[in-house]
Amino acid sequence: MRLSLVMLAATAQALPSLPETVVVETRIVAPAGTSSPSVTKIDGEWLAEAGKVDVAGALEGVPGLLALTQAGEGSQTSLFTRGTNSSQTELLLDGRRLSPGFSGSYEPGRYQLSGIASLEILRGASSSLYGANALGGVIDIRLRDPLKDDRSTQVKAEAGSYGRISAGLSYLDRNAGPTSTAGLVLDLSTLREDGWRNNADRNSSHALGKAVWALSSECQANVIFSTDQTHAGLPGQRSASGLDDPNDWQKDTGWLISPGIQWSRDGFRGEVFWSHSESTVTSYVDGTSFYGPYLYHQRFLLSRDELTVLGESEINRRLTLGYGLTYETTTFDQKALDPFSLNWRDTQEGFGAWLRTDWKVTDADRLRVGLRKDSFTDYSGKTSYEFSWLRALRPGLTLQAKVATAFRAPAANDLAYGTSQNKPLRPESNLSTEIGVRHVAEGPFGPAWTAVVFENKLSDLIDYDPADNYRTFNIGKARTRGLELGGEVRPAIGWRLFGSATWLEAEALSDYLGVVAAGERLLRRPDLALSAGVEVRPSSACVVGVVATWLHGREDFDFNTGSRVDLSNSLQLRLWVRYSLSGATDLSLRVENLTNERAELTSIGYPAAPRSVYLGLSRKF
Repeated sequence: MRLSLVMLAATAQALPSLPETVVVETRIVAPAGTSSPSVTKIDGEWLAEAGKVDVAGALEGVPGLLALTQAGEGSQTSLFTRGTNSSQTELLLDGRRLSPGFSGSYEPGRYQLSGIASLEILRGASSSLYGANALGGVIDIRLRDPLKDDRSTQVKAEAGSYGRISAGLSYLDRNAGPTSTAGLVLDLSTLREDGWRNNADRNSSHALGKAVWALSSECQANVIFSTDQTHAGLPGQRSASGLDDPNDWQKDTGWLISPGIQWSRDGFRGEVFWSHSESTVTSYVDGTSFYGPYLYHQRFLLSRDELTVLGESEINRRLTLGYGLTYETTTFDQKALDPFSLNWRDTQEGFGAWLRTDWKVTDADRLRVGLRKDSFTDYSGKTSYEFSWLRALRPGLTLQAKVATAFRAPAANDLAYGTSQNKPLRPESNLSTEIGVRHVAEGPFGPAWTAVVFENKLSDLIDYDPADNYRTFNIGKARTRGLELGGEVRPAIGWRLFGSATWLEAEALSDYLGVVAAGERLLRRPDLALSAGVEVRPSSACVVGVVATWLHGREDFDFNTGSRVDLSNSLQLRLWVRYSLSGATDLSLRVENLTNERAELTSIGYPAAPRSVYLGLSRKF
């Protein structure tokens, strides 16, 4: 098993040794030693060992990043990356962009982790490389390589509290011979549960896969694919009068297929891929809120195509040039299934071009400069840039300073009901600065620690204009800034202590529709998030771990009273045990919310899921 932390705070999932390569920061496979302090890589084997089941859970303890679910694992998730919101962080599958849906937000709990190779996380403004929606950062789900990783077939099952039953299959194989030329990795998972609240049941199925063909020693073709389906009840707020209406539900389906070709030769590496993805969300909400009786029954369809060409050339031993072009077209279709909603359909196109240099100025100094231009058919285009400087202070200690801009494109629900005074919307913008330090452990027992100071200045945030029938316009401004810390140490063989801390100041610089006024804190973000844990291996067959997460200083808006309220501080404990019966069969136990903490996590009216216990069995063939 190999666990990895790359260059930012040592997360609760990380060991001090660096991985061999990282992709998320350059879009091309790069040595880990060239990565910035804002990149974290979490090994997939560790995620399985610790009982992590979805992307939202895997992000626990990552400094500067917080994923909070409304009704437990797999439910709707609020994702805050350095204080930015859910629609401002991009989610990828092996470098291919997944469909964000009508709101522009991703659901990290929707994507299962069965059999993945790793999770790579890039915090901070990243639009100079990834374009729209990378305003706050990027999360990349990396699949295993069927031509390099070990052949295996694994089946697993888990059962536990609130009627939860899940099963999964992970398969990796390739053709025989001294040199494999074709391989396949396939990961399947399914889950059903009754949920801990009324109308919180969920049924979901998920598949990820990757097929690879080695056309020559320099060229490789691949096809990446995924599909998922979820049907879940919508429990609603505890404080709302229509609590737990048994009629409320949502069904999500989606799929992606993406063939591509990669090649390398004489200092050049390149890739071209096409992606087609579709997403359908159908929801039914029938009840009473603080506004009175209501009924919403809608279906949201999204179809997206992307063609991307990118490359990297080593000009000389000190200078590398990266470049790329991308074209995408997205069709949105909103269908009203009730008498009150609006039918709306639109097709948008976008084109982006970028250039990136990596210059090793001296043996200790490295300068990176990136520039990207994006244009769109339905709203204003955007130019984004990055300037980054890294200095090796001494072996194992690196300093980085970075200034970058990024943007989030208007989502379909920003456009569907029209814009204020019919003015075209502008993308939301971010001017980001950060300074970070990384210390890599020297030897097996040396400490690893990191620290990053950051600031995001957000402008042109999209809000609703009450003076023009609540149509959208660019008015919002905000600022987030803070400090991320992380570290780990191995005091003895078989012991690992780890922890992380994020201090965040998230402030509105303009009024938001009466919910947030200029000078007030942005809602739901904690001003302090702490994570601390210990992992013990009493023998080669057993591992025991426990981690505590504390959230402090959060505010929300109560629409029932029309006022801001303080959310209680939250302390969550998580325990996991894994025991190997043989080299191929493992038993697992995990306990979520060990102390039965009931503080509200995501927002007012959504208390934490109570203590739950799950037993699992896995078998490799």
